Amino acid sequence: MLIAPCGLDCALCRSYIRKRNPCPGCRGSDSNKTKSCLACAIKNCKELAAGKFRFCFSCASYPCTVLRHLEDRYRARYGVSPISNLEQIKRTGVEDFMAEEISKWACPDCGSLLSMHKPECVHCGYNWQDR
Repeated sequence: MLIAPCGLDCALCRSYIRKRNPCPGCRGSDSNKTKSCLACAIKNCKELAAGKFRFCFSCASYPCTVLRHLEDRYRARYGVSPISNLEQIKRTGVEDFMAEEISKWACPDCGSLLSMHKPECVHCGYNWQDR
């Protein structure tokens, strides 16, 4: 439930890990979602809404222009690749992908998951960009 159709891990999102009114993730209800999340072109994709598939890699248009734009933005800003995530999910499955994400994004100081959007752990202040 926490892996978005685009391949992003919602457990690493600053909106998901915030203490007050946390976002339920892309696949969750629309309560507590930011305006940009509600307006997300991938979340609102007609193909996804029709229930034809769970992840963008199953779409005939993969990778579409919208996904490529997200890829460019997330690679540049956060060093995260939604398309690489999707390719890994396609190869190994969601469970293996999640296990690797937990290992990769665990804070070495406190063990909490880090946020891809913030350079420091929201729980202990460890700066993951310094590693």
